[in-house]
Amino acid sequence: MQRRFGPFVAANRSEYWHHFDLRPIDDLDDEAFAYILTGTGLKGITMLDLNETEITNESIRLLAGLEYVKELRAKGCRRLDNGCIKYLGQIRELEFLHLNGTGVTIDGLLQLRSPASLKTLLFQAGDPGSINQKMLQLRNLFPGCEFVVNSKPYDFSA
Repeated sequence: MQRRFGPFVAANRSEYWHHFDLRPIDDLDDEAFAYILTGTGLKGITMLDLNETEITNESIRLLAGLEYVKELRAKGCRRLDNGCIKYLGQIRELEFLHLNGTGVTIDGLLQLRSPASLKTLLFQAGDPGSINQKMLQLRNLFPGCEFVVNSKPYDFSA
C-alpha cells in the first residue's frame, strides 16, 4: 500500500478539501481508500468524487467518521448496495448524493433517515412510472430535496 499510494498521499496531505477526486486512481478499493483517508489526515470534504471506483459499503462507513462531506459522487460504484444506507445517514452535512449505477434501490433510500441537509439525490429506478408512491414517501422524508431518477428530474405532477 505504501509503495503504491505513498506518493499520492504525500502530495495530497490536507485536513480539508474542496474537491477530492479519486477517479484517476486505478483499482481504488476499500483498502486503498482507507489508506488514503488515514494518510492524508482528511477531516472534511466539500466534494468527494468516487465515481466508477471499486469501493464498497465499507468505504461509506469510513466517510461517516469525517467532520463533513457535502457532496458524494459514487456513480457507477457497482459494489455499493443498500447496506451503505445506514452509513450514508451518518454523514454530516451531506447535500448532494449521486448513486446512479450502484446497487442502491429506492427501497433502500426509503430507509435513509438522515441527513436532513440533503438537497439533491440522483439514483436509478426501474420504471419511474411504477414508483410514484415511493417517490412521495421520499419527498416526505426530504421535503426540500430535488430528485433525479434515471438521469431526469422527477416530476411529481406527472
